[in-house]
Amino acid sequence: MKQVWQIDPEFKRLSVPLSPEEERRLENSLIREGCKEPIVVWHGCILDGHKRYVICDFEEIDYETREMSFPTRDEAIFWTARKKIEKVQRESAAYRYLAGKVYLSAKALVHTRQWENVSKLEQINLSVKDCGGRISVLVARVIGSNRTVVNRYARYVKDMDLIAEKDVGLFDAIISGKIETTYSNVMELAKMDSTKLANARRKLLREQAAKFKPRKKAAESEKKAEKAEQAAPLEMGIKEMPAFDPDMEFRGLALTIPTWMNAIARSRAKTNIEMVSEPTKAQLAVILRRLEDQITQTLEVIEK
Repeated sequence: MKQVWQIDPEFKRLSVPLSPEEERRLENSLIREGCKEPIVVWHGCILDGHKRYVICDFEEIDYETREMSFPTRDEAIFWTARKKIEKVQRESAAYRYLAGKVYLSAKALVHTRQWENVSKLEQINLSVKDCGGRISVLVARVIGSNRTVVNRYARYVKDMDLIAEKDVGLFDAIISGKIETTYSNVMELAKMDSTKLANARRKLLREQAAKFKPRKKAAESEKKAEKAEQAAPLEMGIKEMPAFDPDMEFRGLALTIPTWMNAIARSRAKTNIEMVSEPTKAQLAVILRRLEDQITQTLEVIEK
C-alpha cells in the first residue's frame, strides 16, 4: 500500500507560499519531469514538500523521501524554519513568521539544554554566552537581524498561530501577501472569533482587490485589444456560435456540491471512526484539506 504521510498543521504553516502561477509551473514540471527533489519527513509528518506531495499523490507521480532524525519537535521546527527563511523575501509576512519560529524554537532548545547539539549539527558557532545571555541576540545573529525585531517576530508568530487555529484561510492570505497587514492589525485579528475572522478575511480581500482593479482592468483591455487584432482576419466566414453562458460552470457546481455534502454526512454517520485505520483517515484528511483549499480560493474569487 502506498505510504500516506501526515500533514501536521504547524509544519504546514512553515511552507513557503506559492502564487497560483508558481503552483501551475510546479505541477507542470512534476508531470513532465517527475519529482526530482525528495519529500522531507519526520516521524510520519511532512516537513518540506507539502505542495509536491499533494500534486504527486493526486497525479500518481513517484517520489523519494528523506527521513530526518531530529530528537525533538523543536529541533524539527528550527531546522525547517531556518531552511525556508532563505527562500522568502526579507520583511515579507512569510519572513516575519519564519523568523519568529526560528526564535521560539531556538528559545525552547536553549531552555531544554539541547542548543549545543543543534548548533554543532547546524554548524552554528554561537552560544547564548557569546550573546550576553540573550537568546534574541543569538537568533538575530543567526538570521542577520537585531534582537528588538526578533522579539517582535515572536509576538507576530503567536498572533498568527491564533489566527490560523480559527481561520486558516486568513492566515494563508496574510502569509502569501494577498492581504497586507501591520503588526497591530494582526494583534487585533488574533483577538476575534472564527466568525468575525471569516468576515474580516472577505472584507480585506475585497479591499486588496479594489486597489489593483484599475491596473488589472487596463492590462485586460490591452490583452483583449491584442487578441481582437490577431483574430480579425479569421472571423470572416465563420458561422455564428451559440451564445456563451457565463453561469454554466458555477451552476453545475451548485448542483453537484450538495451531493458531496450528503455523501460526506452519510459516511460520517455510518462509520465508527475508532475502527478506521490511521492510513485511511490520513488519506481522507489530505483530500478534505485539498477540497477546503479549493473552497477557500473559490470564495475569495466570488466574494471580491
